[in-house]
Amino acid sequence: MRPLKLTMQAFGSYGRRTVIDFEKANQNLFLIAGDTGAGKTTIFDAIVFALYGEASSGLNKKDGTELQSQFAGSEVEPFVELVFSEGAGADPAARAEYVVRRVPRHVRPLRRGKGVKEESGSVSLAMPDGTEYPRKETDKKLEELVGLTKNQFMQVAMIAQGEFMELLRAKSDEKREIFRRLFHTELYRDIVEELGRRRKEKQKEMAQIRTACQTEASHVEIPEEYENAGQLADLKAEIEGEGTFSAAAMEEFLTELNLLCAWLKDRGEAAEKERAAAESIYLEKRDAVAAARHLLERFGELEQAERELKECAAASPWVEETVGLIAGIRAAYEIRAVFLRCEDSGKILADRKKNLAEQREKLPEYEKITTSARELEREAGQRQEEEIQRCATVSERVKKALESFAKIREAKADLGSKEADAQKAAAGMQAARKSLSDLEEQEREQRKQEEALAGTSALAERWKGECAQKAGLDADLGALDKLRKEEQNQKIRAGQAIETYRQASAAYEKKNAEYETMRREFLNAQAGFLAAQQLKEGQPCPVCGSLDHPRPCRLEEVHRNLSREALDASGEAVNRLRDVQERAASEAHASRELAEEKEERFREAAGQFFRRLWESLPAGISVSGKPDETDIRETEIEAARNALERWGQLLSAQADDLSGKEEKLRRVKAFLNGLEERKAEGRAWVQRAEESAAAAQAALERSRAALESLEVSGEFPEEAAARSALEEAQRALEEKKRACSSAQRAARESEERQKRTETLIRRYEQELPGLEEEWTARKQEYEKILTEKGMGENGWKSLVERYRQSQAEDLQQKVEACRRKEAAALQLRDTAQKAIGGRPRPALEELGAALEEAGKRKEEAQGRANLIREQYRINDGAYRSLAPKMEERGALMARYQRIDGLYSLLAGNVSGSRMDIETFVQRRYLERILDRANRRFAEMSAGQFTLRLRDLESAGVGKNRGLDLMVYSAVTGKEREVRTLSGGESFMAALSLALGMADQIQESSAAVHLDMMFIDEGFGSLDEHSRDQAVRVLQEMAGGSKLIGIISHVTELKQEIEDQLIVTKDEEGSHVRWQIS
Repeated sequence: MRPLKLTMQAFGSYGRRTVIDFEKANQNLFLIAGDTGAGKTTIFDAIVFALYGEASSGLNKKDGTELQSQFAGSEVEPFVELVFSEGAGADPAARAEYVVRRVPRHVRPLRRGKGVKEESGSVSLAMPDGTEYPRKETDKKLEELVGLTKNQFMQVAMIAQGEFMELLRAKSDEKREIFRRLFHTELYRDIVEELGRRRKEKQKEMAQIRTACQTEASHVEIPEEYENAGQLADLKAEIEGEGTFSAAAMEEFLTELNLLCAWLKDRGEAAEKERAAAESIYLEKRDAVAAARHLLERFGELEQAERELKECAAASPWVEETVGLIAGIRAAYEIRAVFLRCEDSGKILADRKKNLAEQREKLPEYEKITTSARELEREAGQRQEEEIQRCATVSERVKKALESFAKIREAKADLGSKEADAQKAAAGMQAARKSLSDLEEQEREQRKQEEALAGTSALAERWKGECAQKAGLDADLGALDKLRKEEQNQKIRAGQAIETYRQASAAYEKKNAEYETMRREFLNAQAGFLAAQQLKEGQPCPVCGSLDHPRPCRLEEVHRNLSREALDASGEAVNRLRDVQERAASEAHASRELAEEKEERFREAAGQFFRRLWESLPAGISVSGKPDETDIRETEIEAARNALERWGQLLSAQADDLSGKEEKLRRVKAFLNGLEERKAEGRAWVQRAEESAAAAQAALERSRAALESLEVSGEFPEEAAARSALEEAQRALEEKKRACSSAQRAARESEERQKRTETLIRRYEQELPGLEEEWTARKQEYEKILTEKGMGENGWKSLVERYRQSQAEDLQQKVEACRRKEAAALQLRDTAQKAIGGRPRPALEELGAALEEAGKRKEEAQGRANLIREQYRINDGAYRSLAPKMEERGALMARYQRIDGLYSLLAGNVSGSRMDIETFVQRRYLERILDRANRRFAEMSAGQFTLRLRDLESAGVGKNRGLDLMVYSAVTGKEREVRTLSGGESFMAALSLALGMADQIQESSAAVHLDMMFIDEGFGSLDEHSRDQAVRVLQEMAGGSKLIGIISHVTELKQEIEDQLIVTKDEEGSHVRWQIS
């Protein structure tokens, strides 16, 4: 890879478009010279930015808006374009050319209105055939073409200012990462990782087998009465322990477990026979008790039926009396309904008679009022016709008078218009003359303002640069706030995950304790119960050996419900809670690590933000803290926010000021543009105004003569009198019309009232016969029902007052309930007598005691059989599970030992030999690099120093130091740490190592062709002899095809290197020019 041409625009200190053609140099070694801050390193930054999207320095990283130049307006798009060739050989025809163009994140002015907008960055890559590579994959393609990552590129091709020592002093682990990419040694790392993965798999499988064995062994139950119980319990405890897993102990445990299972099988068969006999006796006793209880229930039913029959006999008189009352209440309410209908009919008849009398009394009065209203209507119509005739006469006379007044008014209006036109024309003439004079005065004033505002454009460009800087810092602060919020949220989630783990752990511990308690109680209950059943007076206890047994064990009621199924279910619940606990622990660990990672990202971003903020803030605005602080507090972020806000207010004030000046300048230029044409128009306007004033005066004289020729009519003195006469006549006519309309309306209302009264009289006269007939029929119906029910009016009204109608139904239900109760009692008595059949009352207590005794014997026999059967099932199942697992473990152990030994050796996990196989391979490459580097280092240092690798004996002691470098001094004959070299010596060593590495990369990798090297500073630390030697070595390298550029301001280098790229800087930014030998 060789750079051919670099183009920069609005990038860093380069404002204008700047092109650097590297093919102009006659020699491959050239010097980039210029004053400090002129823009030399920016060339270095531009090449790295074009390839990797970041500036060159790893210590002061810059990207985005920080790279946008302040020496160009914000409307100028910043970009870097690099033309480079790729391919082996010195022949240009054999190399392919690529063009990469990268635009950084930047700000630009809004297309409408004021303010700026941030634009995202972009990249494009033109291939040798002219096609453009897909943009989403361009960065990956560029790294593939170069063959190195950015960090690796900075180590071997572009040694940045202040960072050229990093590879020399890097630790072995850091060098290993660099060499892995350069020399593709990841295969050896993958081998070690694969061995580690297989080793962990085998460990996991062995752990699973051991856990399974321990789990199965923990289930084994050992009866205390078994003769080898002690030996078997010791073997079980050894297997369940945390120590080394013993296969021999496991084999012996299996042998003893098999013997225990045979012993339990024999005892189980005997216990089952005893249980069957006890259960048969218990069932006989249970059936006898059930029959006795059934017979007692029939005796109880007989006694209950006799009690209920006595109660029904006592209530018989009340029932008879209540039946009569119910009939009386129902009859009273039937009579009441007929009475109410009769009463309503009488009221309606009386109302109709009263209304008819009232309407007959009003009718004569209404007839008189109607006759009078009709006479008034006729008189009002005659007066209206007379007023219409009079109003028409007045209207004709007024019309003639108004026509005469209109002609006079038009003549006066024309005279006034002509006078106004004459005055306007005279004023227009004066205004035209004054306008021309004012225009000439404004011209003199605007010329002065144009001179005063000449520097506004430069101020505006500087303001745009500061706005771009502030916009970038605002965006960075927003990103910093987002990182802080993410960090705080992750810490909260980490705390929640820890709390979840604590709760899961507590739940597991609690459930596990409950399970162990249940298991212990289950086994104790079973063991104690069996011992109690075997006790006989005078014979020793199988547990304690005593001959006296005053208080044998009894199975507590709480233990009777314990079963193997319940115990196993509790064990499964414990296992599930343990899985939950382990998952919670893993999630809490991952959440805590993520919180720490986010906190570190926030600190790095905050440090970078505050460094940029300190560099960018204008004078008069400051923030607390130092630019290199990483422990940033919330108050400092708030202070930075306030500082940016103050800066924004300052920029806003400047914007208002600049806007006013720009607007004033625009108005001045707009005014001066075409001023001569406006002056010519003003003079023409004056001439036209003078001509218009003369014509208006002549028209005024003609209008005055026309007005004097008109005469005024004598009937009305003025136009207002004529209009007043017409309005008076019209008002009188309207009054007569309103009077006539009112008389008509009164006549219509009187007639309608008279008609309504006559209609009501006719309707009432028609309704009265029917109402009288209806009232008579209802009265007869009421008298009839009184006779049918045999009640007088006072009798039924008395019942209605004392009882509600619903009370009859309530009483009826009570009577029916008494009758149903009596019938049910008779049936119950008959059924109970048939069921008893003359048998005596049974003695249930004696039968119950016999059943309880038989039940106890059955439970005791059942408990013994269950315990022995459960112990046999558990132990036999454990034996069948453990036997095949031991065979599997033996084969697995042999495979694990082979993989473990190989992994420990290759991964450097052996004590005294901590170097892994990848480091060992990379030492071979580093030895070749040192062979080439030492030839140059010896030449630069006059044979005084040689770089060496740490010897194999000490490289793997304690930790991996296989790639650590030592320096051998020919003067002292001793080796020492490379970090002990002085500044100049370190520079020569680092330069030699970089040159040696570039040679080795070129030789060993067909994918990496670096025909370039740029070195930024460092020569100032060398004395004159060392500097001459270093330059001579670089000149020898440049004798081939490698392009070597040295960035330095050391004066002596200008005399030793002939081809020079001169960098200068002025108020418009940086500029370059070639100085060729």
